[in-house]
Amino acid sequence: MIIQNLYNIILLIAAAVNITMGCALLAGNSSYGDYTVYRRSRLLTALTFLIFAAGFIAHSRLGWRATWPAGASALSVSYFHAAAVLFGWSHISLLNPNYLTRRIVVRDIVILVVGIIAYWTAATSFSLVTFHCSLLIFFLHALYISYVIYHTLVRVRMMTGRLPQSDDNARWWTDDNRTMVMRFQRSIRVSCHLIVIFGLGSIVVTTAFPNEEWPYIILMALGIAVFCYIYYGLTNYGTVIEAGTNATEDVAEGKMSHQRLVLTLALMMTALTAASFAAR
Repeated sequence: MIIQNLYNIILLIAAAVNITMGCALLAGNSSYGDYTVYRRSRLLTALTFLIFAAGFIAHSRLGWRATWPAGASALSVSYFHAAAVLFGWSHISLLNPNYLTRRIVVRDIVILVVGIIAYWTAATSFSLVTFHCSLLIFFLHALYISYVIYHTLVRVRMMTGRLPQSDDNARWWTDDNRTMVMRFQRSIRVSCHLIVIFGLGSIVVTTAFPNEEWPYIILMALGIAVFCYIYYGLTNYGTVIEAGTNATEDVAEGKMSHQRLVLTLALMMTALTAASFAAR
């Protein structure tokens, strides 16, 4: 009973923290009217926080961890998958403002929808093999998004570090602003480390302990720290938004292609979905 009460309390605390940060990002968005990419990133990150909050509240209210472990796992992987997509759109766009095209949006939404259908179909089929197979959709998609973030980050950091001062950028590309922009890029790297460990780790724990509540008390406590770090890094970037925007736009003038593996990933998604239904 004590574990269950602690579980519900930490879920509600995590939800409250995420709602607070999500609303703060939305409320402050109007201050950055001239910076479309940054405003969109704040909006997407706010939606990420609010999706997590909704998921935590649903877990607390429904209590499926004890009564329907498969449903609880399907709920967790559904909002984690949606959050991974939004986090990728938000933070990759800050590094490469040309990244978020209609094709990428459609691709990610299709994979997300296929995944959510597979998770809940597996959860209602009472087949452990089917559910584990469906989780591969999340793992592969999340790993691909992580790959794109890291790949983009490495290239942008290298090119930003080489961006020279000139008469055209002397006003905004000062030594202090360069330091702040590079610091923000480091914070994206740390945020990615944390969200990958937290996100993938949470789904692994969901799979390993489907009807236990104590592992999630630890996960939620760590998750609050992860969310706060992401919020801090994103809002802190606003202090050098002009330099950051101009620098990434200059860097983005070079060709930055990171769509390798897309065809392979799509084929794997199709095969995994077919296997999920075949295993029922």
